[in-house]
Amino acid sequence: MPFLYKYIILLREFKMEFYCKSGERIHVDILGEGFPIVFLHGNNLQSSYFAKQRVLEKRFKLLFVDSLGHGKSGELQGETSFVYLADSLEELLSSLSIEKCLLVGHSDGANLALEYAGRHGERVAGILANSGNITFSGLKFLPRYACYLEEWLYRFLGLFLPPFKRKSKVSPLLRENVDVPKEIFRKAPYPVVVLVGDRDMIKRKHSMAIAKLFPKGKFLERKGQGHNIPKKDSAYFNQLIEKMVQGIQP
Repeated sequence: MPFLYKYIILLREFKMEFYCKSGERIHVDILGEGFPIVFLHGNNLQSSYFAKQRVLEKRFKLLFVDSLGHGKSGELQGETSFVYLADSLEELLSSLSIEKCLLVGHSDGANLALEYAGRHGERVAGILANSGNITFSGLKFLPRYACYLEEWLYRFLGLFLPPFKRKSKVSPLLRENVDVPKEIFRKAPYPVVVLVGDRDMIKRKHSMAIAKLFPKGKFLERKGQGHNIPKKDSAYFNQLIEKMVQGIQP
């Protein structure tokens, strides 16, 4: 019986290595069945950041993507930009025949979700953008300074240590703006929830402004939380995801 149980569990999780037209490799873990939810992690993190969201596999199809240059995915060989990452994500979702999905992005993953929606909105059923910033100025002062410091440190350490060289390739994304005309967002038919903590490194006014770009945009601020709501307040975060899917599905 234990063997059979383990076998069933393995059937519910599929680890995939997808090769883009460029030859670059994207790693994705696919769990469960049902409505597709795509999870996009932050800068120099990986999909395991969303470990506490895996319980949702009982109700939905979950896709945990390691962006190029992150986690178990291959090196980012093209330009370091959200545009490039968004187009690589589109190749992946197209190959999996994902017609509509909810994008759940944290930090830079939220920025990637918004960039993707601006370029490939026909595949988007909704967005949960947690702690994202569409412009570098959307960060508070000290976090902006820390981004420059982190980028410089990774470049220096990368001269001697390969793991930091890899980090230095993608760290400039911390200063990257989302390159989508606001007119596209204003025509978006899908719901968008912009979620931040009241102790977040993202400016409150900036997050509110992002939500106002969308006809169905909604701003939520979680009291007592900072930049890591998916980890620190996972029960609330997961309930929010479930609520969004319920509102999307007919």
